[in-house]
Amino acid sequence: MATPSPQTWTLRLKAHKTTVILHVDPLHTFDTIKTYLYDALQETDFKNPETGESIPLPPSASDIQLGRPVNINDANEGFELGEWEYNIGEEEEEGGKGKGKAKASGSANGGAKAGTANVKQCPKGAGLKDGAVLAFRWPGDGNWDGEDELDVDDGRPGKAGDMWGVKLASFEDAYGVENETDVGGRPEFEG
Repeated sequence: MATPSPQTWTLRLKAHKTTVILHVDPLHTFDTIKTYLYDALQETDFKNPETGESIPLPPSASDIQLGRPVNINDANEGFELGEWEYNIGEEEEEGGKGKGKAKASGSANGGAKAGTANVKQCPKGAGLKDGAVLAFRWPGDGNWDGEDELDVDDGRPGKAGDMWGVKLASFEDAYGVENETDVGGRPEFEG
């Protein structure tokens, strides 16, 4: 994990009722962020909130998938698989061969910084902002069995909210208004 500084971003990673807060460089790859998350989860006892039983971690950080909010202004719409997860699969299908030095420079430094060939493989390149909320899951985490159902709207897998298992906190304030946890968006100003 990056040492907090004015240049680092804070990411909120959610699963079940758990939120892991990580300070990351906005140009770290998602693989590096998954490694930080995996290390943080190893130091805790990740439990299912309904049963209280421990949830076994995946064999490696690469088994973790990250999802972004469907609608950043409405947390109730759930999460969908981030586009950076698709890019990894597409590169593997093409045989993993890239062109020239851009591909080599991205892997030469251990994947810590994103190269020009895979700019969407980092939070800044994927259009995230400081304080963004991402969901995480892996096969066997109690909510997802490793198989994605296709979404009827756009045909992409991973959009169904129940496959992410994120329970957003909500409460009713003194005036009877129900407030829910935000996922990083701010409503547009109308005035």
